Amino acid sequence: MRKIRGLILVLFIVPYMSQASQYFNNIGWLDATSQLAKLLQYPAVVEDIYRNNDRQMIWFDLHQSSKLEFQLEVIHHANFSPLFSRQLSYLQFYRKSNRWYEYDVLATDTLLLYLSYANVANKMGHKWFFKRKMNEPLPLPPNSALVATHRAIDRQELGILIAAYTPTTLGYKYLIDTYLNMVRFQKMNVLIYRQNGIKEMGDRLENRAILLRRLEMVGIDIHRVRKDVTWYDASLEDAIKQFQSLHGIEVDGVIGPVTIKWLNLSVNKRLSILAINAERIRYWPDQREQLIVVNVPSFHLKYWRLGETVFESKVVVGRRGRPTPVMTTKLHSLILNPTWNVPWRIMVEDIIPKVKKDKNYLVRHNIKIVPKWGASDFINPESIDWDRLKPSRFPYQMTQMSGDKNALGLFKFNTPNRRAIYLHDTPVKSLFDETQRAFSSGCIRIEHADLFADLLLESEGLVIEEEDNEPLGSNQSIPLKSRIPVHIIYQTAWYEGGNVHYREDIYRMDRFRYTKS
Repeated sequence: MRKIRGLILVLFIVPYMSQASQYFNNIGWLDATSQLAKLLQYPAVVEDIYRNNDRQMIWFDLHQSSKLEFQLEVIHHANFSPLFSRQLSYLQFYRKSNRWYEYDVLATDTLLLYLSYANVANKMGHKWFFKRKMNEPLPLPPNSALVATHRAIDRQELGILIAAYTPTTLGYKYLIDTYLNMVRFQKMNVLIYRQNGIKEMGDRLENRAILLRRLEMVGIDIHRVRKDVTWYDASLEDAIKQFQSLHGIEVDGVIGPVTIKWLNLSVNKRLSILAINAERIRYWPDQREQLIVVNVPSFHLKYWRLGETVFESKVVVGRRGRPTPVMTTKLHSLILNPTWNVPWRIMVEDIIPKVKKDKNYLVRHNIKIVPKWGASDFINPESIDWDRLKPSRFPYQMTQMSGDKNALGLFKFNTPNRRAIYLHDTPVKSLFDETQRAFSSGCIRIEHADLFADLLLESEGLVIEEEDNEPLGSNQSIPLKSRIPVHIIYQTAWYEGGNVHYREDIYRMDRFRYTKS
């Protein structure tokens, strides 16, 4: 078996290695022991690049090569691509060992790899940033990128080329600026902040200096905080409240377990958070002409129209066991006083077990049993032997009728998609008072849904007609003239209002990407 596997390896690797090494060895660049041939992704194209460059080295300007290495470092900290991490480690090894010919060839090949990644990240990012790591080879960059590479080499403008394939949005820029600022703290060995119990205004702080350094790490301005006291004074409270606001914690100024957890997040973990969220920006849309964005970890919705934010709202998203998916859809209609076709999973796992315990549950919640959704005839619940019923074998469907008890509230913002995820109102307004709002079965509940509905209709030149003091009518669907893109995104760090904000990774989509502390 070993011989067969070895033969297969030779069949695939030998032509690849000889193609890569023959040219470079002929000009005396590499010794026979070099591992470079095993690392190259595009050997034939790289050979062509050096032939067109009169067999001269390309990366003699370390300022330009440092720009390439920095992009690779960010991707490495984002920890979704073992391939990029490997290429970076070899580049660093060759550079530190003064093996400049090998460095030059690998840097050129890795530049092509980066251009390929940047070109397809808006299509492949969902898989790489949320599902599984990038292990597969990437295609050759498009011809336009190859032409741009030859031009950049000829003009010695490789740094400009790299910048052209890097996001230019303010959100990306500030995440990267914060990343660079965080790197400064790597060498400082900032101590863990410790305290006994909960601390409030007036309490003594044994480790106040460490606390201030931890606040400084995330960009909190501590210049106005007094340095000559050892207790929790008024000058420190504003800094603590700002820190809590940036991390989605209850802004009460109390230094408790949740605040301490965020304070003690390691530099490497923050670098990983900043890096993966910076790279995710390559996947999100950058147009804001007409767009609805829900950021799941921040429990927040924004609606842009004509490039301006015209509506913002708190939202409730799916709990951990039933997460709201990262996805793109379109809002195409507004449904007033909606009925709710209960999804099979909710019916089987939630409602039927409750009916088994309380036979009046369906009546109290205005839920009807139907042969199929949309049917006009109902099944009498008393005809069903609930005690002996196995929920997964329930032969019918359930529909909750319109009304103040309906789980969708008074408005459903219809976004047809195969996952049946949509935006809607809710009768349970109290959940919007919670800091962490992951309570739904996947759909997104909107606070102030009535205002959102009015705004959508206004933008369409429509109004809700009132009849007999019942302005919403009964289960009325209003199609929108234009379908509005809806992007459900997942950013655990983002820039807004002059600061980078952090949120809990509620679905553990970031966890495996952290590097060791």
